[in-house]
Amino acid sequence: MKSVNIGLIGVGTVGSGLIQILNQNRELIQKRTGLDLTLKVVCDKDTSKLKDLGGVELTQDFHSVINRGDLHCIVELVGGTGIAFDIIRDALLSKKTVITANKALLSEKGTELFKIANENSVEIGYEAAVGGAIPLIRSVKTGLVANQFKSIYGILNGTTNFILSKMEEENLDYELVLKKAQELGFAEKDPTFDVEGIDAAHKISILGSIAFDCRIKLENVYVEGITKISKTEINFAKQLGYRIKLLGICKMTDGHIEARVNPAMLPLNHPLASIMNEMNAVYLETQFSGPTMLSGKGAGSLPTASAIISDIAFYSERAVSKDRENEKNIFQDAKMLDQTETLERYYIRFNTVDKPGVLAILANVLGKYQISISTLRQNEVVKEPVEVIIITHPAKEKDIRQALEEIDRLNVIKEQSVMVRIEGL
Repeated sequence: MKSVNIGLIGVGTVGSGLIQILNQNRELIQKRTGLDLTLKVVCDKDTSKLKDLGGVELTQDFHSVINRGDLHCIVELVGGTGIAFDIIRDALLSKKTVITANKALLSEKGTELFKIANENSVEIGYEAAVGGAIPLIRSVKTGLVANQFKSIYGILNGTTNFILSKMEEENLDYELVLKKAQELGFAEKDPTFDVEGIDAAHKISILGSIAFDCRIKLENVYVEGITKISKTEINFAKQLGYRIKLLGICKMTDGHIEARVNPAMLPLNHPLASIMNEMNAVYLETQFSGPTMLSGKGAGSLPTASAIISDIAFYSERAVSKDRENEKNIFQDAKMLDQTETLERYYIRFNTVDKPGVLAILANVLGKYQISISTLRQNEVVKEPVEVIIITHPAKEKDIRQALEEIDRLNVIKEQSVMVRIEGL
């Protein structure tokens, strides 16, 4: 049986889960892999919280971990893009395999780190960086290796999925559900990273780069969060046969990549529409395998630690192989599609005065920008503003935005109009 010696740097939520799984299922992992995964040293700025680790060495100095000669891999779970970069860089320069869950760092500085890894004939495992326990990276890299990818649609953030689910199920406003999510531990005290779509953007840039064999820079991902989604849109979506999800989307059209994160209406019969609460899922459309969906827990101590251990096992075996080549993780920059030129269907809600001729005015402006109406709905008038709902035929985003800017200046409009994309048709 091969021994794999591990150094762990950072013992927060996920690090604690990693220690728990190694203690609890070490023999099971041995039986399945023929590897004896041994935690040799743990580094954290507060070692006083670490108890009952047996003969594991404790340190507050990450350099002492990196400089050890008996380690086969180093697990970085510090997070962020500051000191974590130094840890991973120095470990790679010391010719050690690195396992990480750090999606922000890989999305923003991955190209530099993968270059260092290649130059030193070591690798970086990052299954846990996208989708937690869901085996997305390995599925895209090897399970679907025979396929060209057509598109990726992902529910990649459990916090936003929980919020949108509870807004629908309990008919509550965004702010009330956000507060509930924070109380339950599904949302951070400062939820910006999640609710503004930044977390999902990091993940779709990583996953899309692998799937489409080109580097999708974070700054080229269009990002829109859920803070402007109201229970009004949630309810209208359901009445019209849709459900709103925050999606990370990546598509290739004529050699150009479209990458974005935004709220979108999905038909209720779409597989992703059934993914509720804090669960994550990714829907892949491929050349030969057809549509494939993977779902599971996208975060949390034990689910994320489980993905890390799968990387430890996979890359540790590769580390001792003399004739292997590093996995491909360095790509040419993607040719990006102009987001505003893409054709999509849109849901639009207008808030208007109650008088004859309003619909004709709206239709006239939309027609001016080549926007064709597929469905129009107006609820019975009780009091102003009157809510007019329009579903468009495919239209360019720039035309939609220009039309709404002009319409919102009209004296028949009482409140700012609302636009949500429609996907999955």
